Amino acid sequence: MPKLKYYLRKYPNRIKYGLLIIDIFAMIIAIRVYVNYVAIETTISSTTLEREGKMAELAFSQNFLVNYEKSDYAKFFLQHENNMLAPDEFIIKFEENTKPILTWSTETDTSTSQSQTPQDPNLITSPQASWAKFLQDKIK
Repeated sequence: MPKLKYYLRKYPNRIKYGLLIIDIFAMIIAIRVYVNYVAIETTISSTTLEREGKMAELAFSQNFLVNYEKSDYAKFFLQHENNMLAPDEFIIKFEENTKPILTWSTETDTSTSQSQTPQDPNLITSPQASWAKFLQDKIK
């Protein structure tokens, strides 16, 4: 004990700096331990979420997908998913009408301007006309 008191009195600065360096190393070790702990906790929680997702996917495939694939309509649905049409199905294609639109000059007499309008049989002006045209095309 007297020897320790002797060294404390003789080298006080060296002991202070030595304790400071030991303290810094202890802090670095504590920080690394905490970072490792947080990383482990994060990994555990992400693994738990992954496992729950896989369990839900497995339950879906066992409870629904297998029954879906064994059903009578499976072929029908799979064909539609792969863009394959059944024999009685058609693709409807909408095209933009590129014919020029005729414009008439306005006159003072509206009866003459109305009589000059062309009567195009392919011109569809209302939903009823559209329906009538559709039925006529189906009948032909």
